[in-house]
Amino acid sequence: MNDGLKILLVDDDKVMLFLHDTFLKRSGIACDTVLCYNGREALDYLDTNQALETTFLVLLDINMPVMNGWEFLGAIRDKPYLPKVLIVMVSSATEESEKARAFAFGQVIDYQQKPLTVDTCRRIIGSDKLRGFFDNVVLK
Repeated sequence: MNDGLKILLVDDDKVMLFLHDTFLKRSGIACDTVLCYNGREALDYLDTNQALETTFLVLLDINMPVMNGWEFLGAIRDKPYLPKVLIVMVSSATEESEKARAFAFGQVIDYQQKPLTVDTCRRIIGSDKLRGFFDNVVLK
């Protein structure tokens, strides 16, 4: 179990949440995973748990009701815990303009197509920004 990292899966599609959670576990990630059905739930979770000595990896969908991914990115911009938040956008959008818009936010470290797979989860945990959190993960 990795106490230094908590993963938030943010998507309004319950099937996607289940799939992504399953693929994260199959890729060797043994972190606590929090499921959020929109950006507001994720924001409330971060606001409530910001005192933890934890880095938060947020796998964030774009199109959701209540608060979408763009609104979430705007809402955390001035939060004191912003340096502890790393975001991977997970979207069905394939337009380069969407990717460029996502990477304009400093906390966005990656942009992946839906649905995630075991291979894309392994690429995410292998990123330089997450180095150290998954050193004990054996990629099969």
